[in-house]
Amino acid sequence: MTPALEAPAPIDRELGSTESIYWLLDKLYCLNFVVFAELEGRLDEARLRAALAIVQDENPLLRAHIALLGGHPWFQAVPAHTAPLQPDIRGLRGWRHDIEQQLQQRFEAGRAPLARWLWFRGTGRKSVVAMSFQHAIADGRSGLAVMLDVLRRATVDTSAPHYKPARASSQALDLIHQKPPLLGALQGLQFWMARGKDALQFAQQLPGYDPTARAQRDVKVLPLPVGEALSKRLREGARQHGTTIQGALGAALLLALNEQFGNPAPRRLALNSLADLRPVLNGDLSDRDLGLYVSTLSTVHALETHPDFWALAREIRAALKQLIDAGDANLINGVLPSSPAVVSGEGMARLVQSIAALGPPASMLTNLGHVGDVDLGDGLRLKSLGAVVSPPAQHPICVTAVSYAGSMALHLLHDAMKINSQQARDIGTAMMAHLRGAAS
Repeated sequence: MTPALEAPAPIDRELGSTESIYWLLDKLYCLNFVVFAELEGRLDEARLRAALAIVQDENPLLRAHIALLGGHPWFQAVPAHTAPLQPDIRGLRGWRHDIEQQLQQRFEAGRAPLARWLWFRGTGRKSVVAMSFQHAIADGRSGLAVMLDVLRRATVDTSAPHYKPARASSQALDLIHQKPPLLGALQGLQFWMARGKDALQFAQQLPGYDPTARAQRDVKVLPLPVGEALSKRLREGARQHGTTIQGALGAALLLALNEQFGNPAPRRLALNSLADLRPVLNGDLSDRDLGLYVSTLSTVHALETHPDFWALAREIRAALKQLIDAGDANLINGVLPSSPAVVSGEGMARLVQSIAALGPPASMLTNLGHVGDVDLGDGLRLKSLGAVVSPPAQHPICVTAVSYAGSMALHLLHDAMKINSQQARDIGTAMMAHLRGAAS
């Protein structure tokens, strides 16, 4: 006898600190992210619609909207049939521009679902699917996992829904906050003292960048295709020189930014890296648990007059490892504590943005890492994966990376109202030159 399925788990809780920060900043400027896949073969529309319904049933956050209760944002469940996740079917031509526009198309306040599915359908065997998320409900790794789950459900997985529990926020799962109060407070104090020391290192701002936060934006996406051969050489080079792909990408980005100053001289530059907190949280979280479980780690690096690529890559890796091993990474959950006195309005959103802007001026690097082979049925083949994210107001350049089938998909994003698009293209060209030079 087949056991009865567990009923879908609704969500009904206040947003955690990190979720609230992303939700608040979205009030000032759209903070979506998009994951996408290039496909070859036929995708059946009826099976896709059925897959979307199942995956929405499986994930509580895809059946939720954000309401204000007592001035605080709160996840509340809605019946999936009242706000179904449906495909927005478009032509394949111009799909990159349409994905770019998703970074500036807000999700309507108080409405569900907080995700969109786009299907760019060609006349032949090529197509692209994309999933756009309101960043408060997901990070890139879990968003990518959800998109791939939909594709599997539409082709090879015909099993019943695997209902997932309504997960707590990263703040509630934070091991540090469960330590004895004095020990937790001491570790928190050490974290903020280190942050203050970083801020006093006077990392230099990118020339030509306007750091003013504006509600109106013009986000542009520049693909930087790496290809299989270069990806392989970079992986081998990183291993040989005792670092990681994250370190290599960070070094290439910092060196490209360094060239924008126009003169070879020692200077300090900062880098913001997105780190996955799942390994340092309670709850046995996996990539398949939809949610926001990342932290932004700021590191400041002293570049010599003639910097060495692999030395800088090792330094970036070491600095990030030190933050994570010390437990400091997840202390970002203490930025916005839950309190009846803290009411979530536009004033609080501007305060959060002001606090974020106090950090060292930096560009952002988001590396979703390597995704294993995805086997799809019905003769459908996954050719490539990608991800783009709306850059925070204080970051001149945002670079995203995803590796699949031996190749890395790099994208450079910028706000054309805050930095000249030609300058952004120059930075992308220089970054690629440094990667090719390091891998030669």
